[in-house]
Amino acid sequence: DGVCDDVDDCVGEYDECGVCNGNGIAEGACDCDGNVLDALGVCGGDCEADADGNGICDADEVPGCTDEIACNYNADATQEDGSCDYCSCLMPSSDYTLTVEASPAAAAPGTTYKFYVNMSDASDRMSAVFGNNEMPLDISVPEGAFSSTFNASWSASGINPAFLPFFPDMADDTYATIGLTGPAASSGIADAADPSIVEDSAQPVTPFFTTSGSTHLLSNTLTGSSYYVLNTAGNGLPDADMRVLVMQVTTTGSISGTINYQVFPLGVGADQLQISVDFDGAGTFGGGSEAPACGCTDATACNYDADAVYDDGSCAEFDECGVCGGTGIADGACDCDGNVLDALGVCGGDCAADADADGVCDDVDDCVGAYDECGICNGPGAIYECGCADIPEGACDCDGNQLDALGVCGGDCEADADADGVCDDVDDCVGSYDECGICNGPGAIYECGCADIPEGACDCDGNQLDALGVCGGDCEADADA
Repeated sequence: DGVCDDVDDCVGEYDECGVCNGNGIAEGACDCDGNVLDALGVCGGDCEADADGNGICDADEVPGCTDEIACNYNADATQEDGSCDYCSCLMPSSDYTLTVEASPAAAAPGTTYKFYVNMSDASDRMSAVFGNNEMPLDISVPEGAFSSTFNASWSASGINPAFLPFFPDMADDTYATIGLTGPAASSGIADAADPSIVEDSAQPVTPFFTTSGSTHLLSNTLTGSSYYVLNTAGNGLPDADMRVLVMQVTTTGSISGTINYQVFPLGVGADQLQISVDFDGAGTFGGGSEAPACGCTDATACNYDADAVYDDGSCAEFDECGVCGGTGIADGACDCDGNVLDALGVCGGDCAADADADGVCDDVDDCVGAYDECGICNGPGAIYECGCADIPEGACDCDGNQLDALGVCGGDCEADADADGVCDDVDDCVGSYDECGICNGPGAIYECGCADIPEGACDCDGNQLDALGVCGGDCEADADA
């Protein structure tokens, strides 16, 4: 190298790390200090992983929606997390659109559809729903609308909140309304008023709301019909969600048609708008230019929407009762008709009680309880002398035997007239022996007790008179007397 070795700092050559005759950067290292490249390619960096290869260390990633057209786009997000929502903020561009919301009915079979008019300002007022020959009101419910027998009114004014716990299907009633779900008096809304109605007597619309099973509401005559509230009614103003409820319909099938309504923008009647909207099922309708369609994009779902561009999370399945998005058999019920198990476990049965759980309804049960060992319903059991009964009257044992003449139970002695303990048919003396040993004898009634003086004797000892006439004397003779 032109430098004399005795003064040369390196007799040889320096490697890339400045080491004389060194080996340079170690294999696998990225610099002379032995550092290695991290996940981002930085020599000696501390990033352990960049799984998506986006140049941002995984530990520093900000998850979120990275699609700028999504409702929840996050400009700070560095990693897409699949959370993009394209539906919650997409509404039709024009004001006063119609939103139809569908939900499983609370107690009745089917789906409850609620119709809301969307307002633009908190001072906008909903005035009326109407139909006539120029703007027909036409609602089709092929499977029939449900009408609760406990609401006799065509409007929500007949839904008494106090009765709902006892008649829960009132909540599913089909009714007309302006901003109310019950009577105005109990709504808690200041200056609330129940809606009024005018209708063509030749084509009334109220039967649709009061007759269960109605399939068609139509008002297309010159007179037409309208239900309304005055501009002073508090329930004509939008709720916290900037909308006003105008109708509820419950049905087990589809619903579609045309609805017309009158709105007073900013509450000014002179600026009234009459709007006609076609609808089909649930969704937001009207307003001209529509935002990208949102709905269920799962072709296997029961509410699949072939026109939907974005999935709004509404996809549903048929429940066990065949209702799309339904909740199935209600709690406490045993079938889709709302029946409950009776006392015998029969679904929809009419047995009110089976107190003894014997599988026989109490009202036809011969014994509500249990038979004892004697066959008596709820009897005390074999507690008597003979088990299930006492000894029969007049008997001496449980076999029905009687005492014979000797007092023997079941004995065969028919008589013991003299009560001597010996049955008459084997008794040597039915009676008693006298002192002379004679059965039933007269006793010692003779001169010698049990007998007279023997013939030829002069006393009871058998003595005879001697020759001198002395009884028992020893004189044998008295010849000369």
